[in-house]
Amino acid sequence: MSTLTGKVAIITGGSKGTGLGIAKAYIKEGIAVVLTGRTADALDAAQSELEQLVPDAQVLTLVADNKDHDVPAQVVADTIARFGRLDILINNAQEFRTGKTIEDTTFDDMQATFDSGFFATWRYMTAALPHLKTTEGTVINMGSGAGVQSVPGHAAYGPNKEAIRGLSRIAAKEWGTDKITVNVINPYVASAESERYEKAHPEIIAEINKGIALGRIGDAELNVGSLCVYLATEGGKYMTGASFDVDGGAFIRP
Repeated sequence: MSTLTGKVAIITGGSKGTGLGIAKAYIKEGIAVVLTGRTADALDAAQSELEQLVPDAQVLTLVADNKDHDVPAQVVADTIARFGRLDILINNAQEFRTGKTIEDTTFDDMQATFDSGFFATWRYMTAALPHLKTTEGTVINMGSGAGVQSVPGHAAYGPNKEAIRGLSRIAAKEWGTDKITVNVINPYVASAESERYEKAHPEIIAEINKGIALGRIGDAELNVGSLCVYLATEGGKYMTGASFDVDGGAFIRP
């Protein structure tokens, strides 16, 4: 039996892509997962996939839009009502508005990006904090190479992800006395969005892959999910305030 069996995780944006990959890795460890998403159909499909993978998986799905300021507190309350505890918070959901220069980025682009990303992450973290103190919990927030590497055309998305990284580092210091760890993962893994983009622009993806040391895009469950598992274990609980680049060597830090 896994040492994580019986723990409970909230995964925002858990119905597809990176979030679903993390959910698959978690349920195999016996972790109950609470998945949020904007459409019931996508959440139902995710729950069905998880229950086929692990028949006795404990899965709660909640339709929730991160831009709604009241959502994080309600999701945390629903989690406690169903499972009685919260051990892990994964802030993954994010509205993706890219492909615009700074001067072409609108206020609506900025507001939607930050509301669904940075502000939602902050709200989830503060709503979850009392319960994470009880369980000496784990917070994992999703950053992005678009922010770390200052990728052009990501005027809203990149700064938003860097704000999330900044918040995470401060939380790691403030919450360390409660034995809560807070880390960031910057993933480059396959998703519905990346697959759509690759079909539309195969030449661009091919060029991007040339800049990756390993020459390929990663897998959400195998590469990101496995790291999320480790960060929640006793062995991973001595790392906090760190950013992990799960990108096949696309960005190698000095």
